[in-house]
Amino acid sequence: MPTNKEIVSRVKNTLNLVNKDMDVNGRFILHTAQNISISYISKRLRSRSLYRQDNLFTTVPCVELIDIDVFSCDIVEFKSCKKLKRSKKKLPELIYSRYGSSLKEVTAIDGLYEFKPSTLSQYRRDSQRAGFSDYKYFYVKNGYLWIPDSEQELVELYLLTPDLYDLYEMSECQDDCKSAWDYEFIVPSDLLEQVISETAQKISIRYQIPTDENPNLDSNQKTQTA
Repeated sequence: MPTNKEIVSRVKNTLNLVNKDMDVNGRFILHTAQNISISYISKRLRSRSLYRQDNLFTTVPCVELIDIDVFSCDIVEFKSCKKLKRSKKKLPELIYSRYGSSLKEVTAIDGLYEFKPSTLSQYRRDSQRAGFSDYKYFYVKNGYLWIPDSEQELVELYLLTPDLYDLYEMSECQDDCKSAWDYEFIVPSDLLEQVISETAQKISIRYQIPTDENPNLDSNQKTQTA
């Protein structure tokens, strides 16, 4: 997959902005492209046709969990649990569908124990049933990962996010000094060209960039033919 920097460069090339005085903010281009890609990914999550593309999902090891005081926690559903853990850092941006978030797996770092995804409303119902404690669940709330009634200090995540920079910032054992521009741009491979095209179209409308009728001419030739 191309990097974020390469996506921005390709959009600028599509708009023929590289040698022009007009400059479009690269972060705005990247943000626009990410939003378009997220829209497509969300649709494929809803149809469950995305899980065969393993290259879009990333494993993040060594995500630290901290203890949260149950009584001072403002999440009502967790006030009845005996112990409460929360990720030390916020999760990166997740993508949602009717089947839940793009955080698909949370496991102990040795891989021998897997926490199951659930919702707070489901937790409230399940916690009243006998045998509920036989399973451990994870929840996403306020941008954090929450795990009630667990002793785990570190977990491993398997998820899909459009922002790999924030993703790797979560890990306590990640030694990566890459710039945010050098991370891969997350998009289904068969939709790459479409995302670039739609991004260029949105940017051209936003900045009122005219269509280049003679893309192969330099600026002097264009002046002469105008």
